[in-house]
Amino acid sequence: MREHESMIAPEYSTIGPIGTVIAQTLQAEGIDPAPLFSKAGIDVTGLSDPRVRMPADSFKKLLELIEETSSDPAIGLTIARFIHPTTFYSLGIAMYCSDTLGQYLDRFIKYYRVVTTNNRLEGKVDADGIYHLRAISSTNQTFPGSREDGIASFVTTILRLALHHELPLISVKLARPTPTGVEGLYEKFFRCSIEFNAEHTELAFQADMLEEELTSANPELAEMYEQLTIEYLDKIDRLDFPSRVTNELIRLLPTGVSAKEKVAEALNISTRTLYNKLEASGTTYRQVLDTTRQQLAEQYIHQGIPIYEIAYLIGFSDTANFSRAFKKWAGVSPMGYRNSILSETQD
Repeated sequence: MREHESMIAPEYSTIGPIGTVIAQTLQAEGIDPAPLFSKAGIDVTGLSDPRVRMPADSFKKLLELIEETSSDPAIGLTIARFIHPTTFYSLGIAMYCSDTLGQYLDRFIKYYRVVTTNNRLEGKVDADGIYHLRAISSTNQTFPGSREDGIASFVTTILRLALHHELPLISVKLARPTPTGVEGLYEKFFRCSIEFNAEHTELAFQADMLEEELTSANPELAEMYEQLTIEYLDKIDRLDFPSRVTNELIRLLPTGVSAKEKVAEALNISTRTLYNKLEASGTTYRQVLDTTRQQLAEQYIHQGIPIYEIAYLIGFSDTANFSRAFKKWAGVSPMGYRNSILSETQD
């Protein structure tokens, strides 16, 4: 059986105020941000609202446009100049009020989805007592190098802000190609050795730094803003949950599995919770299943995959059942849909 790439993906996103930071960066470079944001499909006027999220596709397009427009090959490093604790809504304040740098990073890693769901953070101490903070992509998309620069630079900047002094980095790894025409800019910013073309973007420093107490510590404020962060993520989860179900269905359908019990198991929740979460999102399991199957079927038909194989790939036991279901969804049989595509391409 051939492997087929699915173009359906979960709704990955980045918090709106990051867009404001990028707009400020562009303005400082003498670039009008409005046309670039417009071409990327992002409304620049509402980005200061943390309830606004920039979809991954639009964010990727924005970064591509910025790299094409800017004369600065390391513009991703410049973004960090405009980062401040409130950029990340309540999370930034909860972090800033943490007792130690370790607690600060624990909160950052745990609630990083506030910032973006395009990647996740992972922190580990190795046998030599070195702490590695790593950004791991959550999508199959390849983002421009400026994203990796931006991640590493803004994380370095907020750690320096928390400490109120230099963060002695041991090394920085960047999951991007080696840029040209930068002549030591990266080493100057991070003040350590840089490795390009890495598997993941990563900062490394001595683990004993985690014990350093923060002068901005305020346990009561930290707890209050952490609760606001939890409530914010609950809202995101309600909006994104159908996409998570879709993602599991895409993975399971080619194996012939579409049972709600298996999807719930993959999401580490009960079937009842699956139903309740979908209901809270304004949909049902059947609606998500049918929509996923229809979108995949249409995609595979466009790719020229045989109808019998499509039936298998989206979890039907035979072509007849698939054809009946597809006609119910699209108002036409799979062959009729394919013929209409061929007619359009010939016109």
